[in-house]
Amino acid sequence: MRKILFYIFILFITFIATTVNAQKQYKFANHWNTSFFVGATRFNGDVSDNANSFKDNNPFSKYFYQDRRMGMGIYLDKMFNPYFGIKGLFMYSTMKSTKESEKIYFKGNLFEYSISAVFDLTNAFLGIDKYRKYNVYAFLGVGLSEIRSELYDLNTDSVIAKVGYTVKKEGRGPNRLTEFTMPFGLGVRYNINKSFSVFGEFTSHVIFSNKVDAYPVDGTTSESLNMINIGVTYFFKLPGHWSISNRYVRHNGKSSDPSIRAFNKRKRVVMQTKANKKAMKQRKKYGRKRSKRYR
Repeated sequence: MRKILFYIFILFITFIATTVNAQKQYKFANHWNTSFFVGATRFNGDVSDNANSFKDNNPFSKYFYQDRRMGMGIYLDKMFNPYFGIKGLFMYSTMKSTKESEKIYFKGNLFEYSISAVFDLTNAFLGIDKYRKYNVYAFLGVGLSEIRSELYDLNTDSVIAKVGYTVKKEGRGPNRLTEFTMPFGLGVRYNINKSFSVFGEFTSHVIFSNKVDAYPVDGTTSESLNMINIGVTYFFKLPGHWSISNRYVRHNGKSSDPSIRAFNKRKRVVMQTKANKKAMKQRKKYGRKRSKRYR
């Protein structure tokens, strides 16, 4: 499963790279945005009834609304052109899931840190329109999840097992279980104005571990946390002096201001340009008057 998702991620990045329009590149300081979101989570794993059944995991099934918990997070996005960008994520979420057939349930929480490639589907398929009110986008990424969970007996509510509570050094708190994760999702953004927008997303965070619910089962290689969230986005740009393109502007040694040119001539202010260096070599070799003939 991990290899399949990794190949999907590579294909996704390759597809994005082929759609890049070199004439539409954004400057480094422009087209940034940050978002805050909240949402409802649902865990699918070993401690889940009918976890792999679409029939019992769609909005028309009662199981779809059971064991819902809350998650929240912050995005930081940078678009490089109208089609492609990157999305950084910091998320905190609680989890719960029940397996009535085994009379067990678990509770837990996790922190996720990830970075994803973002692809604007609207601009890609409908054309670029800066006045468009909505955008549909998809993203796929990689990251780490820090997990802490407890497994309970459904009848007695006693703790059966734990993960993420191991103390490796005295005097320090318990270390969380850290696992590789791959988030992906689909979102719709409505642009209110140039500075703000609102959005809704459906995301899935695949965690490559069978220990997330503290109930490892042989043959299970991954579990997932699905999330439906809504949020608000603020668009901004960095200060001009932060721009990479403007940081090392090559100076041609001349000024368009007559007063500055006169001052430079009077004070003999000379810019270290290639033409100046060439002229100085000629002056040393041929003298000031003769060097004019060889310029």
